[in-house]
Amino acid sequence: PLTWERAKYGIAAGDPFVREVALTFDDGPRERGMQELIAAMAPYNVKATFFLVGKFADRYGKITLMLHRAGHELANHTYTHPALYKLWVEKIIREAERCDEVMESLAIRKTMFLRPPGGGFNMNIFNAMRRMNSKLGLWTLNTADYTGRPAFEIENIVLWGARPGTIILMHSGMPETVKALPKIIEGMKKRGYEFVRLEDLWNGGRT
Repeated sequence: PLTWERAKYGIAAGDPFVREVALTFDDGPRERGMQELIAAMAPYNVKATFFLVGKFADRYGKITLMLHRAGHELANHTYTHPALYKLWVEKIIREAERCDEVMESLAIRKTMFLRPPGGGFNMNIFNAMRRMNSKLGLWTLNTADYTGRPAFEIENIVLWGARPGTIILMHSGMPETVKALPKIIEGMKKRGYEFVRLEDLWNGGRT
């Protein structure tokens, strides 16, 4: 987690006294499963934040635009999905810029958030973020849905683990995640929680 003195560089959780949580999805867009993912949230009017890999956003431009038009926040997950903490500052910046260029080519505004693949960060990443005027978008609760765990386990992780301000990490293109979403959304709403995009959490959050 980000320490308080480094919180100005990004967000790992929202306000611990406001019953808001953010759904975030990494590694998209994927060729399959994205329409189902959008459809699972649509009946509840839930908006999420998708951290997109630039080369996939370019390859599947129509899906990227579909996410954008559905009102979801699109954020930067680099262009090729490298381990950013192993790179020097200029290479980190270029990875982020190439992803932003894809968004620009699709007439989607530049995001304020970047999530390093794997979540690892160091001073090179902090320095690159400062130069780009960007913010780290990390997470509080990892569902580990990429391991292939079944829907009921994903549901339990979120429903038992989420607290006010929780940023939930999920992944695009995971069928079991799509199955889990309705029960997650309904369960959290029954407890008085609202789902917001990361940008909304940032604007009202502790950082």
